[in-house]
Amino acid sequence: MRVLVDTNILIDFFAHRDPHYQTARKLLLLAALGEFEIWMSASQMTDVFYLLTSGPDKLDPEETKQSLRRLRQVAHVCALGEEEVDAALDSTWKDFEDACILQAALKTRSKAIITRNQKDFDKSPIRIFDCGQLFAYLESEKGLVYDEIDF
Repeated sequence: MRVLVDTNILIDFFAHRDPHYQTARKLLLLAALGEFEIWMSASQMTDVFYLLTSGPDKLDPEETKQSLRRLRQVAHVCALGEEEVDAALDSTWKDFEDACILQAALKTRSKAIITRNQKDFDKSPIRIFDCGQLFAYLESEKGLVYDEIDF
């Protein structure tokens, strides 16, 4: 399943933000195993770097770059061009960044956008899930259960 992951999910993972870290981790681990095709926009990569390396809880820039390199091993990056930027600018969405996320999802033909800010995507023609809802949907609709196995 091809999904576009919103910036907040990536920050949850890299910053270990509870209570969201575990489900974000599960999503990225499953992408590494080939269960999901994860996409993000190029501007999200710079946004994630900036957010993680600034502010009171900032992370080391070199360690953050290394983390983003590992992310790139499992996540595809979509560049928005003039057409997508113009569509986002022409949209009625109040949040330009969210409008760009939608355009990236449309460009990559993603089946869903994974975000914790679902209300910001209420006009989206693409399904919107948070990580937990995605896993619940896959279990109820597809019979796929992604629980950890104790050894």
